[in-house]
Amino acid sequence: MTAQSEANHEMERYLELTPKSRRIWEEAREYLPGGDTRNSIFWSPYPIYIDRGEGCHTWDVDGVDRLDFIGNMTSLILGNAYPPVVQAVQEQASRGLVYNAPNEYQVRLAKLICERVPSVEMVRFTNSGTEATLNAIRAARALTGKAKIAKCEGGYHGTHDVVSVSVRTDPGLGGDADRPTPIPSVGGLPQEVVDHVVVIPFNNTRASREILEENAGELAAVIIEPVLGGSGMVPAEREYLTMLREFSENRGIILIFDEVISFRVSRGGAQEYYGITPDMTTFGKIIGGGFAVGAFGGRRDLMGLFDPTNGPIVGHAGTFNGNPMTMLAGSITLEHLTPDVYRRLDILAERLRQGIRDVCVELEIPVQVTGVGSLFGIHFIDRPITTWRDIAGANKDLRQQAFWGLMNEGVLFTPSLVGCVSSAMGESEVDAFIQAFRRVLERN
Repeated sequence: MTAQSEANHEMERYLELTPKSRRIWEEAREYLPGGDTRNSIFWSPYPIYIDRGEGCHTWDVDGVDRLDFIGNMTSLILGNAYPPVVQAVQEQASRGLVYNAPNEYQVRLAKLICERVPSVEMVRFTNSGTEATLNAIRAARALTGKAKIAKCEGGYHGTHDVVSVSVRTDPGLGGDADRPTPIPSVGGLPQEVVDHVVVIPFNNTRASREILEENAGELAAVIIEPVLGGSGMVPAEREYLTMLREFSENRGIILIFDEVISFRVSRGGAQEYYGITPDMTTFGKIIGGGFAVGAFGGRRDLMGLFDPTNGPIVGHAGTFNGNPMTMLAGSITLEHLTPDVYRRLDILAERLRQGIRDVCVELEIPVQVTGVGSLFGIHFIDRPITTWRDIAGANKDLRQQAFWGLMNEGVLFTPSLVGCVSSAMGESEVDAFIQAFRRVLERN
């Protein structure tokens, strides 16, 4: 049986397992485009609707129990409904959900981030990673007086206009791999927005340096995910990040690390892991402890642009910024993420990555397993993965078969086959994933 026909068989099984999700989705489509309000978690023909989560398990409305290997797109590093967080926010809820004034918990979380992250002398909170990157770029423009930014092909930095260029687009439309053509990733982008974006090839040090030097006089910032997250969990090469650091420093350009996903990599994020300190860093996901959150921080002179004491140079507001529920949940989460927890997550994730490789070697299926720290990605291809274009060339039929098959085997995953482990897991859950993965591919 071919991978495509087996993928179709797995989808049929999925339809049998999820009739209630389908009914809810059909009703939801009357009120929500596509039946949801978040495109990143939609899959065809329809997604499951989750009823509850606990630890490393989720249960959908049809009662199907799945091991959670995505954790709300990597945000639940301690697992679902982590008891210390749940208890604390329940107590806080009785005292008030949000106030029209600051609260002490934002100071607590800000201090934790500043103490952990090498680049962050001061920090501000938002409600999403999108807002975080928007404000970091705005600060860079305000400080430098320049308008253009540089980003990597395949890099995802949220949904505001200037970063919605050359994200997960068709490589056939992107021009030369060494000199990517900036192309809109969504509808509704004016050409003048695209014209303000310089696109560089991820992990290609020589070609990126040439492009950056050609545009240096117009660049306010270079923004990069040290680990390409939604585009495949591909780690940057140290040489590449070193080049970006040296180039931006020499040219007076602001280097921004988007660590919304990669902050999982170590206690101080990917910048601690690589030993490379940017000028600014953006955050999201795990720093909210399961609540909507974003943050941006960096050098004191950059963050001083937002200081309202004598009138800010860059305005920054948000009704729910720094709300006590999120700040408390985030503080508890970071306090519980000790060096021992990170070491355990690293060991579990490497056990998983190696187990996936071993299964594919045994079954003679080409695979590349990417990731670092507690992150991983599975790509059915026989050559090393270093860029978004490499991922785009992987076997799509096998990817669909693996996704549907794992869902049917009790594993909550993503259609792109990227995921993470949480501290709620142990070796038995990791081995269960590997065994389920084997069963799915053996049906080929």
